[in-house]
Amino acid sequence: MENNRTIYIDYLKVIGLLCIILAHITTDANILQIRNFDVPLMVIISGFLAVDSLKRNLKQKRPFLRYYWKRIKRLLFPTWIFLIIFFIIMTFFPVNGMYPYDINFIINSFLLLDGISYVWIIRIFLICALITPVIYYFDKIENDYIQFLVLVLIYILYEIAIALKINEMNIIFEFILAYIIPYGLIYLLGMISTKTSPKADSIISAIYLIAFIISGYLIYLSTGIFQPTQIMKYPPTIYYISYALFVSFLLLSIFKRINLKENRFIEFCSKSSLWIYLWHILFLTIVPILFGELDWILKYTIVLICAVGLTYIQNKVLDLLEKKNIKIKVLRG
Repeated sequence: MENNRTIYIDYLKVIGLLCIILAHITTDANILQIRNFDVPLMVIISGFLAVDSLKRNLKQKRPFLRYYWKRIKRLLFPTWIFLIIFFIIMTFFPVNGMYPYDINFIINSFLLLDGISYVWIIRIFLICALITPVIYYFDKIENDYIQFLVLVLIYILYEIAIALKINEMNIIFEFILAYIIPYGLIYLLGMISTKTSPKADSIISAIYLIAFIISGYLIYLSTGIFQPTQIMKYPPTIYYISYALFVSFLLLSIFKRINLKENRFIEFCSKSSLWIYLWHILFLTIVPILFGELDWILKYTIVLICAVGLTYIQNKVLDLLEKKNIKIKVLRG
């Protein structure tokens, strides 16, 4: 059973990765709407995988500071290394004879704020990693009713804060709390999903489908048109979240039922998802410079092949270095 869990998580992780990259390339409204579950799905998977990591940490009686340090090295350091490489490479692709990025843009990119917009997702995963012990112990509360009421209260207060536009008045709320709360709750659902059956996942999916329909209808009444869930993504609110969780738990329900076989390519992409994602940013930027505007399917194919290919080469180089007892774990995909 444990092995099958790992396999289906690999498949779901690759689906999430492919959808996120797709969102950065196509402008087709229907495609963008259909795939707009990818980030919450990846957060759910992170929560799912965090359970075993935390159990090992607790079993070995390691301090949580060590756990934090491990997650920072796993998420932040590779991103910083990539950004250094990215900004160096971009010196060879000037715009109107000038370097395309100013110092504020570069600093904000390293801070995961307003620079390269694609790295915002790293901030989400880093936030979730840092609050993992709190969420883990909260999940251990034996009284499910108290647990449920606390979660509902927190989320209601969050929605009220967004409705009052507090996030627009306070930078800490805008960049941290407005993501800790919704994605923290989604992360907790990921932890809980390690214990749920396919039937339970189907029920959870149906509940979020109802929430999505109701919230979508209310928005339709106020605007007169169907609005894409993307409008409620920054920061995430119930319309965006309900659709994403409806699809995510539907996929969990389906994939838990399927007897999947191991696939080396899927396993590679799953384990190397961070570096594939980072390298896709580079190719997403330079492909239009080299080839001009391309059909989105062609552009998607080129970016994906280049990102996966470069990550594969990177891992092979690291394999050769490890044979010489030179280990650079931060570069391992």
